[in-house]
Amino acid sequence: MPLDCPHCRRSISPGDINVQTSIAKCSSCGAVFGWTDLVGGAQTAARKPAVEMPKRFSVALEGADLVITHRWFSAIFVFLLFFCLLWNGFLALWYFLAFMKGGPLLMKLFPVLHVALGIGLAYFTLAGFVNRTVIRVGSGTLSIRHWPLPWPGNKVLSWTDVEQLFCEEKVSRGRSGVSVAYQVSAVMRGGSRVKLVSGLPSPEQALFIEQRVEGALGIKDRPVLGELQQ
Repeated sequence: MPLDCPHCRRSISPGDINVQTSIAKCSSCGAVFGWTDLVGGAQTAARKPAVEMPKRFSVALEGADLVITHRWFSAIFVFLLFFCLLWNGFLALWYFLAFMKGGPLLMKLFPVLHVALGIGLAYFTLAGFVNRTVIRVGSGTLSIRHWPLPWPGNKVLSWTDVEQLFCEEKVSRGRSGVSVAYQVSAVMRGGSRVKLVSGLPSPEQALFIEQRVEGALGIKDRPVLGELQQ
C-alpha cells in the first residue's frame, strides 16, 4: 500500500503503518497521522503548513497509542525559583521576629495573604521543574494528563465526540502588563468547545499538538471561528 506523509511528502515505510488502528508514523519528520483518507490517490496537502516538533516535546507510539509529551520546564522557572526563595525567605524572617520577639497580633496577621501567595507560587514553580503534559490518543479515547504533581485540566474524551481541534491566542492584561499564551481546544459533537491544553508559551507548540492529534484521529482540518491564524 503506497503512502506518502501529508506533511513532508516522504514515502512511509510499511513497518510504520498500523493497519489495526489506521495510524501511520513518518520516520522522516516524526508526524503521526490517520491514513484511511490518504490511500487510493486521495492524498492532499495539509491546509496548514506542518510545524516542526518544538523543544521539550517528544512523540512516541506505545503499542497502538500515539503519545505526545510536553515537559513544562523553561528558563522562566529558574527566575521564579530565586524569586520564591527571596519572597518566602523574607516571610520566614518576618514570622521569626513576630513570634520569637513577641511582636503584636497585627504583625502576625498582616502577611497572611502574602504567605498564601508565596505557597501558591512555590507550588507552581516546583510543578514547572518536574511536571509534564501527556496527550494520549488510543483505545478510542483522547486523554490529557498533567503529572507527577497534581494539576487541574486532566480529562478523557471519546474519539467519536471530537469533531475538530483548533488553537487560540489568550491575551491577559494586568497591572504588570500584557501577557500572551496559547491553548488547544476541541470542537465537540453538538458544537460545544472543550479546552484541552492551555498556558503554552508559543503558537508553534499549540499548532504542533493540533496537527499531530488531528492526524492521529484522521480529522480533516477545517477553519474554526476564532482560531489562531497561522
